[in-house]
Amino acid sequence: MRNIAGYVVFAIALAIGSWQLARSADAEQKQQQIGVPTFQVDPLWPRMEGNWIFGSIGGIAIDPTNDHVWVIQRPGTLDKDENYAAQTPPKGNCCVPASPIMEFTPEGAFVQGWGGPGEGYDWPEREHGITIDYQGNVWIAGAGKNDNQILKFTKAGKLLLQIGKAGKSTGSSDTQNLNEPSSTFVYPKTKEVFVSDGYVNRRIIVFDADSGKFKRMWGAYGNKPDDSAPRIRRSPFDRPQDDPVESLSREPAPQQFNLVHSVLISNDDMVYVAERSNNRIQVFKPDGTFIKEAFVAREMTTPSGSVGSLAFSADSRQSFLYVTGGDDTLRILNRDTLQPVGQVGRLGHYPGQFYHLHVIAVDSKGDIYTGENTGKRVQKFLFKGLSPKPTPDRPTN
Repeated sequence: MRNIAGYVVFAIALAIGSWQLARSADAEQKQQQIGVPTFQVDPLWPRMEGNWIFGSIGGIAIDPTNDHVWVIQRPGTLDKDENYAAQTPPKGNCCVPASPIMEFTPEGAFVQGWGGPGEGYDWPEREHGITIDYQGNVWIAGAGKNDNQILKFTKAGKLLLQIGKAGKSTGSSDTQNLNEPSSTFVYPKTKEVFVSDGYVNRRIIVFDADSGKFKRMWGAYGNKPDDSAPRIRRSPFDRPQDDPVESLSREPAPQQFNLVHSVLISNDDMVYVAERSNNRIQVFKPDGTFIKEAFVAREMTTPSGSVGSLAFSADSRQSFLYVTGGDDTLRILNRDTLQPVGQVGRLGHYPGQFYHLHVIAVDSKGDIYTGENTGKRVQKFLFKGLSPKPTPDRPTN
């Protein structure tokens, strides 16, 4: 009987394995048929008027009602040789810091700017992440040392809600405060705001988007976050010289999040989490049930990792997942398999290249907008259709 039971278990495992292989092969065959998105950089976007200059780009969002592009940037990151016109007395005729929050049309024309410290709320020390929700509200987060809050504004800059208080976090078990949260996503079906929390805490946390009431939270694999777990640093300098970088791909999967950088929910109700320092994407149901994970270029040892920010392609199925990487490459993944099928850009300072690629957004036409940290630049990539077949070893622009 034991032998029979063993054979049954083996047969079931073999059948499941065969089904998974067949599914993967089928997905790859379909990918060969439809190709991958291709893009062309628009070197004139945006039209920076008013003698303004960007600091580090902390986030980009698309208004779903009109495709307007919202940028949150960090005026405080400008060097003294970048804001001559703002100094007293002026040392040159350019430039002055732009407003922390800037709105542009899809063509790149400036619409409005606002933001910064004000009465009645804690403006973040280091602006990070921006979202325009289904009701037209603007959500921002922050990655400064005391940034334990997220803020909700009208499009005109009137405060609607603050969740958390600056400098009050007690860790990943705290249901009232965040700790350097990186991004937000508002889920219309439940009227909840999902927060990737984030740089210090190790969790996804969910609040009611209207009242700010805590709903639930989870860590890696849907488990309880543990702040005492070691934080793995993906750096070649932290490894013995006789331990090859490739061995990273053979290590056990970390059981805790390590720098949760982005959260996004697909049209088919799956929560995608970008975990930067572990080079990993995890997928959940909105209630926190773990579905699957995938490592992206796990052997990468750049300080920013291979998985930074996420965006979906604009087709109704959201067939592709765009992922910013710390090697200044924008990877295109098949969303079903989470396998790379193409890429855009490389390290560099010219249009179409990136210098510390940080954040990404996609409009209804499929055009991509990217923001750079040290590069202090926003770029637009025009969607040019699908290539005949995937080209994972060659840029698509």
